[in-house]
Amino acid sequence: MSYNSSVIRNGRITMGLAIIANFIPAIYVGFAYDVMPPIGVLFQIWGVVAASYGITWIIQPIAYYPTMGTAGSYIGWLAGSCGDIRMPAAAMAQKVARVEAGTHEGDVIGTIGVACSVLVSASMVTLFVLIGTQVIPLLPEFITESFSYILPALFGAIFVDNARKNLKAGILTLVCGMLILHFGTMIGINSGILTLLIVVLGILITRVFFVADKKKAAKE
Repeated sequence: MSYNSSVIRNGRITMGLAIIANFIPAIYVGFAYDVMPPIGVLFQIWGVVAASYGITWIIQPIAYYPTMGTAGSYIGWLAGSCGDIRMPAAAMAQKVARVEAGTHEGDVIGTIGVACSVLVSASMVTLFVLIGTQVIPLLPEFITESFSYILPALFGAIFVDNARKNLKAGILTLVCGMLILHFGTMIGINSGILTLLIVVLGILITRVFFVADKKKAAKE
């Protein structure tokens, strides 16, 4: 059995068990305290969540897979916080190890980065749950307000780091993404659809430059 086949088999098992485990507290509360909401209400809530976040169920796995790899993706989705913690950790691990995303070496290093991020974040979350609620209220307001800019800054840094590998593709993707965002917002396109369009456009632009560079190298 190949490495990826083994990872997929084990990943399906662990993800399936995690899905079942997610329902155990709600089922317990429902049977123990008789507070289970009607099925219709559950589907309504699911519909609201799907309308708000459903597009990310498609975008994020496609966008993050080249960096996180197969095993890293399973670990990341199981642990959560893929966008703001797992994917940046995998990208930084590959940068430090000087390996390329999408290669066998990149998959291994990305998986190690994701696994380490789970260990660190679980430890830090436990620590901050114990002491953070008492420390954060003591911080100045301008510091607590700046927390909302952490994620955009993090993704901006990752984009710049990857765009340096091909400045033309990076700049063109950024410009086209801004145009899509500007005009798409003007005509009222859903933000999730806009994000999907920008991701797909970035893939296509990168592919065009890759093929062009490959043909140029073949001629030389």
